[in-house]
Amino acid sequence: MKQVYLDAVLSIHDVIELDTKQAHHIFDVLRTTPKEKIRIITKNSGVFLGHVENKPTLIIDSIVDVFEENQSITLCCALIKQDKFEWMLQKACELGVTKIVPFVSKNTVVKLDEKKAEKKQSRWNEILLAATKQCNRNTLVELEPVIPLKKLSNYKSECNLVAYEKESDPSKHMAHYLKENPKSITVCIGPEGGFEESEIQVLNEFGYENCSLGKNILQAETAACYVLSAIEYQNHVEG
Repeated sequence: MKQVYLDAVLSIHDVIELDTKQAHHIFDVLRTTPKEKIRIITKNSGVFLGHVENKPTLIIDSIVDVFEENQSITLCCALIKQDKFEWMLQKACELGVTKIVPFVSKNTVVKLDEKKAEKKQSRWNEILLAATKQCNRNTLVELEPVIPLKKLSNYKSECNLVAYEKESDPSKHMAHYLKENPKSITVCIGPEGGFEESEIQVLNEFGYENCSLGKNILQAETAACYVLSAIEYQNHVEG
């Protein structure tokens, strides 16, 4: 079934007049014909079935019961170089992340002023939307604005981890924390240069536990995907 995404709050029997871009996608790109059923995913109000009338009208027919994810995953990731960050966004979406929180730390090499941050946010949302369509997710990934590290205290979950390991003080592998199958997880991944020790102290004070991803995981974007893959694997084992 054809699937579209609308940034709107919908209810059954709503009649939607699509804007030019939406209408072009549904009628011209997808070649949807009148009365044809399509699946509609929204940001805030769920998944619906609807049908199209003459361009640009869409009518909501019913709400769809979808499988509820049994785990909420928040990925807090320091800004990294553009191509790597965008690749990570795509993979995180495919691997089932619920929320992504970009942040700035002391070793972050990417600097964004307010105007650049707004443009980047828009582009990142487009990338996530395209990835959502590609993998047929039932929900959209929430993307938070870029924040400083000190605000990560606002995103704590049942299980809170920060990827950090010192050779003199080995951290437990993240699998140790996942074996209890927590219902909500927040994981912090640092920038290319890694976290400074003072930042780790701040995160520890917030309640984040240091965890190891293994000595072969060296790149920030790889670390993010490794974390999400490990969580997905643990869910499969538990299931």
